[in-house]
Amino acid sequence: MVLVFDVAADLAMFRKSYTTTSQVSYAFPPPTAVAGLLAAIAGIDHGAGEGCKNAAFWQALAGCRVAVGLKNPLRWVSTTVNLIKYKTPNGSMGEHIQSKHQLVKNPRYRIYVSGGEIYAEVKKRLERNEFIFTPYLGVAYALADITYVGEYRESIINDKETWVDTIVPLYRGVQPDIQRCRGIHRELVPFRMDNKRELLKTVTVIYPEIKTASAEATGKDAGWDCRLWLKDKGELEVFQVAGERVCWFECW
Repeated sequence: MVLVFDVAADLAMFRKSYTTTSQVSYAFPPPTAVAGLLAAIAGIDHGAGEGCKNAAFWQALAGCRVAVGLKNPLRWVSTTVNLIKYKTPNGSMGEHIQSKHQLVKNPRYRIYVSGGEIYAEVKKRLERNEFIFTPYLGVAYALADITYVGEYRESIINDKETWVDTIVPLYRGVQPDIQRCRGIHRELVPFRMDNKRELLKTVTVIYPEIKTASAEATGKDAGWDCRLWLKDKGELEVFQVAGERVCWFECW
């Protein structure tokens, strides 16, 4: 069975780790961000009270797999944020820097969850329309709204050539059909960390063109198509979930 829910906010910011004073965002929540979101819904304490680098929820995610879909055309906004250097408990504007931030505007993502011990707890919370810790999209000021879509059965897609409605991890043998996709983007994203937030594994993914010409010109979503077409799905696992085709990241 597969849990499906949407998460949306006014803004999102999933900072790329190699950026410093100018903070650049991924266009979508990488698997590590989805892991934190699931832990927040289920109420798994990350242990940061005992150390700021703790991420104790990873053990609870063993055996869980996720997929991420884009439900709104992606739009960007750039702004400058004042960062204050705290030397005293009350803070001071005497020393501060202005840091450029790249943010995703009005994002909406569809999250798919399957397997693992955390599944039952996440399902219970979603059905009750509740969460334990406040969910957000990348940064604490990007508070998120969660909408439960439902629980569905999945059926495997055996066709070599197929289309998908989610972000595609580029596992061995995956060949996108660039002409049919009209445009795709490629990113290297974090996949898993350890309990001290040390990066253990990354994965290369592709996702659709950020916005269509009509969306850029009119502000409307006409013509938006989030599907990706694959000439060969290779070792990618693709499943039909309700009316959508989902490709999974590997299990944590």
